Amino acid sequence: MDNPFSYLKSAELTDVGKKRKNNEDSIVSLPECGLFCVADGMGGVHGGAVASQAVADALREAFTDSPDAPFAVTAKASARMVSRALNNASHWIKTRADERGLTGSGSTAVVLAFDRVTPARALILHAGDSRAYRLRADKMLQLSADHSVAAAAGLTNERDLPAIFRGVITRAVGLDFTVDLEETETDVAPGDIFLLCSDGLTKMVPDKQIHKILRKHTSATLEEQAKLLLEAALKAGGEDNISVILVRVEDELPQAPTMEIPAETLALEALPAVPSPSSDHPGADSVADTADHGFDFPTAETGHTPPTPCSGDSSTPVTPTAKNGFGPEARKSSKRNFMLLFVLAVVLFAAVAGLLAIYRRVQAQRQPPKTELKEKAVQSEKSE
Repeated sequence: MDNPFSYLKSAELTDVGKKRKNNEDSIVSLPECGLFCVADGMGGVHGGAVASQAVADALREAFTDSPDAPFAVTAKASARMVSRALNNASHWIKTRADERGLTGSGSTAVVLAFDRVTPARALILHAGDSRAYRLRADKMLQLSADHSVAAAAGLTNERDLPAIFRGVITRAVGLDFTVDLEETETDVAPGDIFLLCSDGLTKMVPDKQIHKILRKHTSATLEEQAKLLLEAALKAGGEDNISVILVRVEDELPQAPTMEIPAETLALEALPAVPSPSSDHPGADSVADTADHGFDFPTAETGHTPPTPCSGDSSTPVTPTAKNGFGPEARKSSKRNFMLLFVLAVVLFAAVAGLLAIYRRVQAQRQPPKTELKEKAVQSEKSE
């Protein structure tokens, strides 16, 4: 079977780091589907590890087992499938967390989807602070924007925030029943290197150093480059789990268009980015029904012969099912307004703190040191 993405080479590594006991990161690498993802779980081994695994399982099932998988031949169609899969995962994670009394359970996700019809196109979808970069012609560009309190406050270094707000993200899979994924288009050129990573890398290794490592070792294999990035994060302290996916584009892209776009693909492209819970898009009312066979994916049924499907990892998802603890139906209430107010409060707090610091600095400059005041007082007494 021909691989439509044979012009892509990839490598991935994940490591628990030096401070954590468990690895809550998950990686999805489906090179023959043109799909890659890094997910960073939150909420401990019972929340974060399960959440990131649910993200990974949902994507694998969507792109290898679902009836729509053969028709994900454009980046836009893949993006709709990613959105649908992660919304199903988000609903499952939130329901599970509510039933078990877990707080803060969720996972970041950064997904890179290539286009089979137009190889010069790709899409980034992400929620949270796991990142996507592109290295081209000696320049590295961050393709994703962090969804974090630090980013909302306009801070480049989260150490400028009070400790309680450090590491807090404002979007993630599982914080609510649906997830708002940010979608970013990017072009693809021969020789490009794409990097997906969890914040276990970026918080330990500055962008300039990441760029330097990749630029200095351009002749190394992707596996060697990934290992060098991992070692740099460990050397810097390895305070969190570290996950890295590198994807390199070969020296020549297939000439576009590579095929005619099927009607089923166009139907996928027309799906909403955030599906509403219904019988077509599983929500609170259908979790118990769909959990027995994993995540349920509606299809774009028109009866045409599908294109050649990718042959990625089609392992059975290990996500727990209704038999493992689903109870009453989860409430459909959204916390989106709460998150917005939370971010605004953080921004206001940061602004007030900044103004207070400036005021204190100005006052300190205006008033002479206490020792100087004492000396002047002594001199005044002597003169009298």
